[in-house]
Amino acid sequence: MRGTISAIAPDGTYGQISSEDGQRYSYWTSEVRNGLATVGQKVDFQMWEGQPVEIFLATTPRPPSAPPPRSGPQPQMTASAGAMSQFAGRGQGPAGRQPYAAAGPAAYAQAMSSAAPSGSGYWIKLFTSPSGRISRRQFWLHGVLPIVIGSVLLGWIPVIGQILTLVLLWGNICIGFKRFHDLGYPGWYSLVYLVPMLAAGVIFGLGFVVTSFIDLAWLLAEILWGVAILIGLAQLIFVYIRIGQEGPNQYGPDPLAN
Repeated sequence: MRGTISAIAPDGTYGQISSEDGQRYSYWTSEVRNGLATVGQKVDFQMWEGQPVEIFLATTPRPPSAPPPRSGPQPQMTASAGAMSQFAGRGQGPAGRQPYAAAGPAAYAQAMSSAAPSGSGYWIKLFTSPSGRISRRQFWLHGVLPIVIGSVLLGWIPVIGQILTLVLLWGNICIGFKRFHDLGYPGWYSLVYLVPMLAAGVIFGLGFVVTSFIDLAWLLAEILWGVAILIGLAQLIFVYIRIGQEGPNQYGPDPLAN
C-alpha cells in the first residue's frame, strides 16, 4: 500500500499515515526501515492486524526481496494508538466499517493483550515528559495503575521507599498534563487543585503559631480543603473520564486515531 505521513507525535515515537484509499492509520516509527520520516512524505507499507508495518520511504525504492507480512511464529507486535480506540474509544471504526466490538471475543482478547506498547522508550516518556496526549485507557491503565501499585509497594521500604514515592509524583504530573492536552486544555490546569490545598496548609500552620487564631485557621483550612476536593472531582468528571478531542490538536495527534 502507499500513503502519506500526515502527522508525527512530538516525542517522535508514533505518527499517522493517510493511505491512498482514504483511511488513516497510526504507526510506530520503529517500523520505518530506511530513514527518518517527515510529515508530507510518501511511504510504502504493508498492513498486519490493522497496523502499518515494514514502512519504506518512497524516496528509496523498496527492496524487491522484502519479505511479506509476518507468517508462521509471530514476533511480539505493539498495538497502535488506534488499536486502543477499538474498545475504549469511539466504538466505530473508519467510515464504512462495522463497530469494532462486532469482531467478536477473540479479536477483543487479542487487542487487549497487545494494548500496551512495548519498549522502554514509551514508558520512560510517559512518566517523564509532560508533552503530548494520552487516551483514557493510557491514563488509567498505563499511568494511574502502575503509579498506585508502585506507591503501595515502595511504601513498605523504609526511607528509600518514601523517596522513590516522591519521585512518582512527577510521573503523576506528566500523565495529568497529557490527559488535559488530549481535551485541548493547557496541562497546568491539572495542578489548579493544589492552590487551595497549599493555602489551607499555610493557614493551618499559622494557626499553631498564633494560637488565638487557631479556631478561625481551622475553619478556613477546612473550607479550602473542600474547594480543593471539588476541583479534583470536576477534573475527574470533565477530563479524566472523558474522551479526548477527535483528530489532532495543538498538543499532538489523536491517540485514538486509526
